[in-house]
Amino acid sequence: MKAQLSLTALAILSVMAPAQGASFALSEANTQQLDKSGWACKRCDAPQASSTIGLSAGAVSSNDDHAANRFGAKDGATAGINADATLNGDADGRLDLNADQLGMSSGYGSARYRDNHIDARFDYAKLRTVDATAQTQYGFDGRNLVALEQPIDVDLEQRRERTGLGLAYQNRFAELNWRTYARYDHEAKTGFQSSSTQFIKSPVNITAPVDTTTQTFNAGAELGGQNWLTALSYQGSLFENAYDGLYNGERGAVQALAPNNEAHLVALSGQYRMGKTRLTGRLTQGWLYQNDTQFVDPLAAPNGITHANGEVRTQGANLRLTSALGGVRLAAKYDYSDRDNRTPVFAYEQDVSIDALSGTARMNTPLDTTRHRYGLDASTRLSQRVALEAGYQGERTERNHSVRETTEDNTLWARTRVTALDNLDLSLKASYGQRDGSRYQASESTSSEDNTLLRKYYLADRDRTELTFDVSYNPLADLTLDATVRYAKDDYSESEIGLLDSDDLGYDLAASYRISKALNLHAFAGQQWIESNQAGSQSFAAPDWTYRIEDRFDYAGIGARYSGLMQDRLTVGADYQYTESSSDTQVSEGQPYGDYFQWAHSVRAYADYILSERTNVRLDYRYERYYDTDYADVASDSIPGLITLGDMGHNYNAHLLMLTLTYSL
Repeated sequence: MKAQLSLTALAILSVMAPAQGASFALSEANTQQLDKSGWACKRCDAPQASSTIGLSAGAVSSNDDHAANRFGAKDGATAGINADATLNGDADGRLDLNADQLGMSSGYGSARYRDNHIDARFDYAKLRTVDATAQTQYGFDGRNLVALEQPIDVDLEQRRERTGLGLAYQNRFAELNWRTYARYDHEAKTGFQSSSTQFIKSPVNITAPVDTTTQTFNAGAELGGQNWLTALSYQGSLFENAYDGLYNGERGAVQALAPNNEAHLVALSGQYRMGKTRLTGRLTQGWLYQNDTQFVDPLAAPNGITHANGEVRTQGANLRLTSALGGVRLAAKYDYSDRDNRTPVFAYEQDVSIDALSGTARMNTPLDTTRHRYGLDASTRLSQRVALEAGYQGERTERNHSVRETTEDNTLWARTRVTALDNLDLSLKASYGQRDGSRYQASESTSSEDNTLLRKYYLADRDRTELTFDVSYNPLADLTLDATVRYAKDDYSESEIGLLDSDDLGYDLAASYRISKALNLHAFAGQQWIESNQAGSQSFAAPDWTYRIEDRFDYAGIGARYSGLMQDRLTVGADYQYTESSSDTQVSEGQPYGDYFQWAHSVRAYADYILSERTNVRLDYRYERYYDTDYADVASDSIPGLITLGDMGHNYNAHLLMLTLTYSL
């Protein structure tokens, strides 16, 4: 079963704003004894409006649609609406309108009405992401992959369109605050993506269609008093795919795509505050179903079985306790999650393989997972200039049918914050963690690996050390300097084959300087290096070759803004940014991997001119020089018998010129 929207993701989407036990609104004040005869504001009696609404129109010049990822529009003319407006009514009502390039390839808009009781919101958004133009030797006729005499170009891009509607109502009854809410979202995604499949035991790279819809629901009710709050919520999702699979004529199904599925989650949460102590908790129960009534290849299903009848049940609980005792702030937490896969096990013909050594059939096996997370931390101030924090985090995970059924992670950390001078702040954080667990063992029911020495990095024993150092310095009232240095090391000391170790070092620098009331400057830069070593075995026995991977990331930028020109009517600004990333892999036995690197220069310049008290005009110019190359990209006709999607690298110059007219309400 493959669910596009997991219950974990749904839980993250849950937002429960706590109701206040006591109201400080003017409507709650006792004003019976006050003389209000002189309080009237004649100018304020009428509805008011504020903020801006604008229209942008311009053009993009580029020979590669990949530029749309940065500019929000492809080559050619484009237009969009921008808004940040607030309309105040005469009955405590307020209407907010927001938009950013609404109408372009990527943009959004929202409208929200609020008063003392009602909160209604409508959202609309479009997002277009472009990967590359692929050359494929297989076309798609709506169901079948069809071999072509000549390769054709297919744009690997995806377009998302999302619409949302939410409504909430809150009130106060018998000294209690209560609130109820509901929200519905609909997202449609279309396009093509790169994929691979197998025709008669030969791997083939293809462009797979994307046409899915996802509906999400969120509803709940909250009730709160002066020191407590309780809430009951529901989240659900329905995922539908217009394509169940890809076929190849008489050969039948060659690839199954994500099936239709649904997910549901019910949560009960509460919060209680007593003085400086606060206790919060949450209980969840979830269900995921995948009950398509048709298999991609029904001939491979057992006789009489018409659908997979996939079902997963989840349970969760978390508890948080915070308190302040004698100048020390304490916090404790515990999280529990359980995933119970109740999908029946069937002997599908195409999913059954026979172990060459034992002769035992190996079938799909539902995996269950139980996870416990817990932690404790404390913070105190040793003096007016020195603060200290320390804590412990632990995690225990239990899995069935796994090469390692139990893993345990334990981490200790400490951080000190020092105000060395009135304008200098320092912070140092250090942590050390270990992971171990039950005996690592591979068997025919838990692993498909050919070498029992191979260790999966997320299950193997590991020692992790992390250090972070932050500095914030204000040598002048208008000058701010910030710096961060990070280092992390992972050591897989018990692994012979697989990931052996990894080092991660990086830094970030930032500065901002207000030279005068009119001129502001800012600059930033940073680098990151990740180096790792892995080992393998060509003979499926002891390690006989290694490879070292060196990844590097660099970025830098500078910008300026100057206002006050032409009698304070004109503001100009410019920004420049450079980014680069590269990866180099050296193999001890054999040829090194080819190059992979990417770099981009980006420039943005603008001029904002005040035409009148309510009208502004703005001219924007943006430029991007982009290049990337990947050794994994192989031309479609370079290797006999290998069907690829061609060289999908990018090398282009792109320009955007945009004129925006803004009117202030």
